[in-house]
Amino acid sequence: MQKEDKKLVAVGGVAGVFGALCCVGPVVIVLFGLGSVSTALSIGRYTWLFTTIALLFFGTATYLYLKKKNCCSRDGVRQNWKPIVVAFILLSVLLTVLKYWVAPLLAQIAYR
Repeated sequence: MQKEDKKLVAVGGVAGVFGALCCVGPVVIVLFGLGSVSTALSIGRYTWLFTTIALLFFGTATYLYLKKKNCCSRDGVRQNWKPIVVAFILLSVLLTVLKYWVAPLLAQIAYR
């Protein structure tokens, strides 16, 4: 594995960890007895923070990957504009569907 590939994996891994903290963190706190359920639920107020940090790291990993593929220069963007636009639209739609449709549906099922 090249040095640039290791940097991409590290930044992407950090994005995954921060993205999972809002969901897995409260469960781990309760399972290890480090806090109560009410403490774990209070962490839920900060999901916007974890999501924002994860998106920043994800954006950094995407930038580093595209820079490696010569997509961040004007000529590279002109040559590769279709995959960039498709990836952006797909990610936006996926995040919107997960946050505003799947998560509320699962919450209704869980709290029955």
